Formats: sequence, structure tokens, C-alpha cells
Amino acid sequence: MKTLVIHPFDVTTGFLSVIYEDKKDWTVIDTNVSAKFLKEQIKNHNRIVMLGHGSEDGLFGFDRMMIDSTFVYLLLDKQCVCIWCNADVFVEKYNLNGFYTGMIVSEYEEALIYCVQGDRQQIYNSNVLFAYAIKKSIDEANMLDTMKLLYDDDNPIIKFNKENLFIL
Repeated sequence: MKTLVIHPFDVTTGFLSVIYEDKKDWTVIDTNVSAKFLKEQIKNHNRIVMLGHGSEDGLFGFDRMMIDSTFVYLLLDKQCVCIWCNADVFVEKYNLNGFYTGMIVSEYEEALIYCVQGDRQQIYNSNVLFAYAIKKSIDEANMLDTMKLLYDDDNPIIKFNKENLFIL
């Protein structure tokens, strides 16, 4: 399967690079590229992995929306992996196929906002385990079940995040 990773460089989501760091045959876009170039790359791949910060409107990157509603027509027939906060609203609105997340706590400030008990070490541990679990489950027949088995610990951050993992 030809895989494209779209991961706008951001220090706070750098831990997600573990997912693709040793995948030599995957195409990775982690720099600021034009929408035209991005669309060409999406057309040429079967699976599109989108990682980083976002909202219900799409994936942020480089002070703009890198993936938004104008990309949906290209994503409809792709296997998508959408890992950003509130990707669930975007994926469900446009009926995209694949694995996706709702609100995921990956920073201390997010834990405070969402009233999730947990300290900085628990957030760090959650982030490391989250990326590892995605890496190990991404090629499995049922990514969601495998992810939930691997991403498991007595950690309030992980418990919160596990409730926000979905597949469509």
C-alpha cells in the first residue's frame, strides 16, 4: 500500500514521528508545501496518514489549514488515518474511511482544559505509548482493536484518550 504521511513540523507533536521513522517506502511531507503539491501527492497514494494539530475543520500546519474540506473529494476513496484533536467531527461529517481520533490530550494545558487528572510525566508516557501503539497497529486488519490493546495502562490520560479513538 502506497502511504503518504502529512505531519506538519511541530515540536509538540514530534513524538508522532515514531510512527513513520523507519518506513523507508512511505512518502513523508513535514514541511510547508503548496496545496497543489499536496493534492498531487494524495492522488498518488492509497493510504493518507495525517498527524498533528487540528480542529473539526481539518489539519493545521504552517499557519494555515493544510487539510480542509477542499481536500475531501481526494480523500473519499483513500484509507485515512486522521490523528489530530477533533478529527472525529471532520471524518464523520465527510464520511471518510479509516482510523481517527477525537480530542486527544498530549499536552499539560489540554489536560487542564478537559479536566483530566494527570501530571506531565503521565502525559509524556501516554504520548510515547500512543505513538508506539499506532506504529504497531497501523498495518493490522483491525487497527482500532489492536491500538486499544497496545495503548493500555493505568494512566488517566490514556483512559481519556482511549475513549476518543474510532474507526469508520
